[in-house]
Amino acid sequence: MAFHQRKKHPEIWKAPALYPILDLEYCSKFEKNPRDLVELWNRNRTWIPFYQLRAKKEEISKIREIYKSLIQEFPDFPLILNDYWKEALEWGSFGLHIGKEDYQALSSSEKDRLRNSDLYLGTSCHTWKDVEELEPEFWDYTGLGPIYSTDSKQTEDHPVGQEGLKEALRYAKIPIVPIGGIGPKEIGELSVHGAFLYSMIAGASDKDRFGEVISVLKDLPVLS
Repeated sequence: MAFHQRKKHPEIWKAPALYPILDLEYCSKFEKNPRDLVELWNRNRTWIPFYQLRAKKEEISKIREIYKSLIQEFPDFPLILNDYWKEALEWGSFGLHIGKEDYQALSSSEKDRLRNSDLYLGTSCHTWKDVEELEPEFWDYTGLGPIYSTDSKQTEDHPVGQEGLKEALRYAKIPIVPIGGIGPKEIGELSVHGAFLYSMIAGASDKDRFGEVISVLKDLPVLS
């Protein structure tokens, strides 16, 4: 079964920008309508190059249903699928986000399938050493975090803070996407270290807070 999405040549985004994560468990917990959130983000595409669909507990049939409906309603809004690499290939996703540990657990042939695909590929790191070890010719970006403590998703990783971000930037060969506890105030704090694509769940899922995030981004200098 293939739900084809129009491909775009992967390009580095104009920063600063926002990378919202549509977390289905978060939506369920806080009674957020996934479709309404994507519609809100779609109206602000100047600041949002793509978004991610993330689901850790949902059945794959439910994820497929939501994925298909989003692609049909927002066909020109690039969608990155979290974790499900086989489905990302089968469904014709714009991109795939897969954790560093999950990627390392793949077989050589499975890694080759991703390497030979045209997926926009992102991963996650928690330390500067993780960042240093990434293959720059393979990955398009890496998330780093949590930068701050967060309740949006369950994690045992300790916040790396601004110092952890600064250290990782010294070793990064690909763009770093800060994630974890980021909202309008935190964007202002992190902006002194560079122009970033900021990833967030909660900060992008509340209409008022999302509006504040966009306002902050508009006031920051743009790096092409």
